[in-house]
Amino acid sequence: MPTLYQILGIRPSATAEEVRRAYKQKALETHPDKLEPGASNVEKERAERSFREVHDAFSILSDPEKRHAYDVRMHIPHSVSYQKASDEVKRKMEDRAEWQRKQQELFKASMAEIREQNRIAMEQARERRLKAAEQAALVQNMVDELLHLTPEWEQRKLHVQQRRANRLNSGNPRWNTVR
Repeated sequence: MPTLYQILGIRPSATAEEVRRAYKQKALETHPDKLEPGASNVEKERAERSFREVHDAFSILSDPEKRHAYDVRMHIPHSVSYQKASDEVKRKMEDRAEWQRKQQELFKASMAEIREQNRIAMEQARERRLKAAEQAALVQNMVDELLHLTPEWEQRKLHVQQRRANRLNSGNPRWNTVR
């Protein structure tokens, strides 16, 4: 069985441009439309098979990664073009690793910013609670002081609460609503 290089009629060290030119030439030579109008079905099938082989050979040999995998599988020694392809693959891997590192740094920075915003919000909430507690204590102190200075207020409050309770218990529907 011929190798892909033999199908295209090129040497294993051929450049990408040589692969492309060989494919164009072989595709024109093997295209089924080039047959005579009276060609038999066997000849048409053979031409289609040849054209497909040429196309498949080109699809593998034109892609540096597929070409490298094919050469390794077929034990074909690597040429300079494969070194370039392998350098390109290494460069792409390094670029991806650098991109991933940058994305991780951005993520870490974003998370640090979110944590700082949360810390500030928690501190502000704590300060608001403390301030509210201080204000509530201040108001309670003021009320206690006023009640201490004017004890009749407490007596008036108790008197109003008693009258309200008496009205509710009197059975008069008019007084059953709390005012």
